[in-house]
Amino acid sequence: MNILVLGGSGFLSGRFVQHALAAGHRLICVTRGLKPVDPRVAQHICLPREALPDNLFASVDYQVVVDCIGMNAPQLQQSVALARQCRRLLMVSSDYAYDPAHRPLFLREEQARFSHLADYGGAKRQAEAVILQAQQADLLQGIILRPPHIYGPGSWPGTIPKHGRRATLLDELRSGQALQLLGGGLGLIQPIHVDDLARIMVALLDREEAYGQDYTACGVELMSHLDYYRVLAERLGVALFVTPYCPEGAAADVNAYVGGHRCYDRSKLDRLLPDFRHTPFRQGMAEWVDALLSSSQAAG
Repeated sequence: MNILVLGGSGFLSGRFVQHALAAGHRLICVTRGLKPVDPRVAQHICLPREALPDNLFASVDYQVVVDCIGMNAPQLQQSVALARQCRRLLMVSSDYAYDPAHRPLFLREEQARFSHLADYGGAKRQAEAVILQAQQADLLQGIILRPPHIYGPGSWPGTIPKHGRRATLLDELRSGQALQLLGGGLGLIQPIHVDDLARIMVALLDREEAYGQDYTACGVELMSHLDYYRVLAERLGVALFVTPYCPEGAAADVNAYVGGHRCYDRSKLDRLLPDFRHTPFRQGMAEWVDALLSSSQAAG
């Protein structure tokens, strides 16, 4: 399959490229050109996406557009325009598109209420709406994936509100610095390994029944934020210190709602990919931490 990829050098998009190439697909990647892409891609276009003409690929044959980086409605309008010639589009959205004040435990896609906030999640939902409108107009069929916390190579560990991804987190843990965790870190999460998400994306491209649908693409292991950091500290061989806190006033961050829970029903995606095997969290975290430590030692 010929795939037009918006992205290709980032955390998730780079891993998608690796797995798509391994599956035998031919890729055309559009990036800003700030980082290299896999040399095996058939074509690499270095342009900011806002400078990308809708007709740039009019003479190129591709069967699907994969947007790994779309953040808002104008960007997805561009993706839809590019996808009109192939009528297939996959967008990576986020579970933040769900209304943070109405996320019951084990939320199913058909139960979802969506964010109207002027933030990352609200913008992602507006981007999704562009696909839904295009589907209603019979211009294309889309796949919308909403992953929660993604972990693994190409990024740094950490969860928000107060410990979002950053390069200093491992050193902070090793120095005995206490983490400030909402409610002591008891909010529930289902992290997904970046390679698992990339493999899900590749697997869905060939599944006709996946198009026109949305999926929460979370990991299979339910844990608390505290569990996440316990596994991380255990791999580092250090004690974990936590300072609990409660939000004050209006919650400024999506994870400050309902205890920070990001906990979803997986049955819709599991029915489509019943034999899919996920990376065990402890294994994925151990390999990731070891690689980060090795790279930091090499850099030092």
